[in-house]
Amino acid sequence: MEQAEKAIEAFVKAGDNRDVAVLKSILHPGFQNIQDGFFDEKGIFIFSKSDYIELIRTKRFGGSPRSLVINSIKQSDNMAIAHATLESEYLIFHSLIICVRENGHWKIINNTPKIVAK
Repeated sequence: MEQAEKAIEAFVKAGDNRDVAVLKSILHPGFQNIQDGFFDEKGIFIFSKSDYIELIRTKRFGGSPRSLVINSIKQSDNMAIAHATLESEYLIFHSLIICVRENGHWKIINNTPKIVAK
């Protein structure tokens, strides 16, 4: 479970630092970010790995340091499901993060945040 937690920490830090290279390596090819709302737009938004990386690269996402608390994590063989709270200066993210282990490496396959302004 410790390795899955490290993958989650690397994912969060890569977003905070807008580190596209780390995101390319830590996100599973089938990665999806699913969120309710996109800034001022309402509705469900689903971003693929390439969409998400582009949002980071173009500075629409990321760039603000966040604290990370993994509230719970359950691992079953090659899958780990975590409930985490991330907090920046302006936003709180209540996230469901799903990791998968392939070839001995943990990758983030899903991030479903509920984003709340402070």
